[in-house]
Amino acid sequence: MYSRCRIDGATTGTFVDGGYWALVLKDIKEQVAAKRETWVTIQFGHNDQKIAPPESMGTNITSFVRQIRQLGAQPILITSLSRRSFTNGGKISDTLGPWADETIRVAAAEKTHLLDLHKYSIQYLESIGPDAAYRLNKSPTDYTHLNTNGTIVFGR
Repeated sequence: MYSRCRIDGATTGTFVDGGYWALVLKDIKEQVAAKRETWVTIQFGHNDQKIAPPESMGTNITSFVRQIRQLGAQPILITSLSRRSFTNGGKISDTLGPWADETIRVAAAEKTHLLDLHKYSIQYLESIGPDAAYRLNKSPTDYTHLNTNGTIVFGR
């Protein structure tokens, strides 16, 4: 199932308030009713970080997981992709850690699937270094969004 509900700039709250979560739930119901095994990926953090503490995002994600399960589908939580901001020592300047940790906490508490993209993206980015990492940026100073090459690297 592919949901049409990938919304740039959304937080866990605005995704619900904007009606996008209702569309996801509708899609899930249709897939489950058609007897299709249904997996739902959930990834937030970058935008929630701008407006609320990790626990707020965690409360919302917990609700998402429970609603997905109530409909008969399986949630998969994905931690945030690391930003490509480096310290002078060549290490990632990790500002998203608390939001990734909250996603991990929810996955453990709810006993659901987890892909720790945050952890593995940091490992990868530090291994290739800043110059190679910056070549994945959507624009020279955009350390959050990816260009086509970046989507291929991290989409795998």
